[in-house]
Amino acid sequence: MELILISSSKLKIMLSDADMEKYDLTAQTVDYDNTATRRAFWSILDDAKNETGFDAASDRLFIQMYPSKDGGCEMFVTKLGTLCAEEDPSPSCPPERRRSRPPLSHKSEERVKERLSVYSFEDLERLLEVCRRLLGVKWKGRSKAYRSFDGKCYLFLYERTESIPLLTRFSFIGEYGIAEHAETSSLYIKEYASPLCERAAVETLGAL
Repeated sequence: MELILISSSKLKIMLSDADMEKYDLTAQTVDYDNTATRRAFWSILDDAKNETGFDAASDRLFIQMYPSKDGGCEMFVTKLGTLCAEEDPSPSCPPERRRSRPPLSHKSEERVKERLSVYSFEDLERLLEVCRRLLGVKWKGRSKAYRSFDGKCYLFLYERTESIPLLTRFSFIGEYGIAEHAETSSLYIKEYASPLCERAAVETLGAL
């Protein structure tokens, strides 16, 4: 494992194929809501802390993971701010982390009737094309769009939980962008992005 401390709030982690096996991680099947994945991330962050002093235990985290050709991956870990108090841990936090580690993200009960999916796009034109196609197939959910300071665009799509998942209905979105972890993306855009359209993004941008 190679570590590069970019700043006090950002760390780059390079894992080899052997490292991935050691931590029992597979870049293609990472699930941030899975207990085993969270445990693996915290093991990596614990080892990174011992080597670099980068302490992620008391902050909200935004983690970006990119597969490498050799079977390993590159991870960028960014601290986004202080989490809730240890005595009030998220129910999604693994038992062994409660009262000693905050979870990577905190589930909101306000969206229990909606499913949030987030996609990132390299440029505005790809976002607009997706909105046009969604408008063409009569998208009916809520939607928001943001643009990060590095030029990427983000589309937040909300569907009622009883509807057919986005993965099966709108798989074409993957041709234009990348599916992101919803909760970490929500935290990320608060710090590193500005709104393009915070209401009816599909209808508004799709009409352009």
